[in-house]
Amino acid sequence: MNIQHENLPENSGKVNYLKGKLKTFFATIGVLSVTLFILFFVGLFFLISSVSTSIKSFSTSLNPAASFGKTNGIGGFTKPHLNSQYIAGVTLNGEISADSSAVVVEKLEAAKNDKNVVGILFDVNSPGGSVVPSQEIYDTIKKIKQVKPVVTYVRDIAASGAYYSSSSSSKIIANRGSIIGSIGVIMNSFEVDKLLQFLKINPVVLKTGALKDSLSPFRPFNEKDKQYLQELLEETRLQFVEDVKAERKTSDSTMKYMADGRIVLGPQALNLKLIDALGTKDFALSEIANLAKLKNTPPLYYYEDIQSFSDLFTQKLASQTAVLMQQSITNLFSQSTEKSNSIKAK
Repeated sequence: MNIQHENLPENSGKVNYLKGKLKTFFATIGVLSVTLFILFFVGLFFLISSVSTSIKSFSTSLNPAASFGKTNGIGGFTKPHLNSQYIAGVTLNGEISADSSAVVVEKLEAAKNDKNVVGILFDVNSPGGSVVPSQEIYDTIKKIKQVKPVVTYVRDIAASGAYYSSSSSSKIIANRGSIIGSIGVIMNSFEVDKLLQFLKINPVVLKTGALKDSLSPFRPFNEKDKQYLQELLEETRLQFVEDVKAERKTSDSTMKYMADGRIVLGPQALNLKLIDALGTKDFALSEIANLAKLKNTPPLYYYEDIQSFSDLFTQKLASQTAVLMQQSITNLFSQSTEKSNSIKAK
C-alpha cells in the first residue's frame, strides 16, 4: 500500500501530461478544420458567382424576348424587348436607401428611353427612408413625367420618403385602406456615456469644433447640440414641404395639418389633396392610358430584379441553417425539460 501511494503522484503527472497533449492535438485539429471549412465556402462562393454570371450571359443570348439592365454595379433587372406598346412597372418596396434608390432610378430611366413604353406605373409600398435617395427618385420622376406619364399606385403604404418620392408623379392613386403621409424628418441616436463610466472606460475625442461630434454616443447630448440639429432637421423638412407643395399644389393649411408627421388613410388623403383618386391598380393603369391619350390600355410589364444564383444559394443556406438551429434549440429544451421532470419524479 505504501509503494502504491508513493507512485501515485508520478502516474498522475503522466496522465495530466497526456491529457494536455491530447487537448493541444484536438485544439489544433479543430482550428485547422474551421480554417478549411471557411476556405471551402469562400471558394464555393466565388465559384457560384462565376457560374451565375455565365448563366446570366447565356440566358441573355437564348432569350431574345427580354433584355437586361445594369444598376451601377448593384445588380440587374429584366425588361421586355417588344415591338409593341406597353406600360413599364417600377416598384419601390421596403426602406429607401442609396442602393434601392439607384435601382429605382435606373429602371425609371430605362423606361423613359424605351420608345415602346407609353407610361410608367410607379408601384409603391414603402415606409420611407433616407432623405437624399428619396429626393433622387423625386427629381427623376419630375423630369420623366415631362416626356411620359408616371402614375404612382400606393399598394399599402407611401409614408415619409416614399410619399416624397411619389409626390412628383403625374397622378397618385391609392387604395382606401392605404397609409399616406408622415411628412417630416427624424434623426435617431443614443447615449452610452453612463455605461462607459460604469465600465471605467474613458473615451478620448479630439475635435476641431464644439459641434463636430454632435450625436456622439460617447458624451451627453446638450442643448447646443439639440438646437443645432433641430435647425438642420427643420431645414430638411422645409425642402420636403416645399417640394410637395410645388408638385401637389397643396394648401398651406394642409401642410400645416400634416406638419406633425401624422399619417392618414386613403379617403382623408384624397380630401387633403395628397392623392388624386382612390382606386385599384387597374384604375391606375387606365389613368396612364388616358394621360397618354390612348383608347385602350396597353399591357403592364414589371422591370424585375435579377437575383443571382449565389444570392439564392446564400438565402437557402441561411434559411436551412436557421431551421437547424431552431430544431437543435427545441430538442435541447425538450431534453432539459424531460430531465427536470424525471428528477422531480424521483
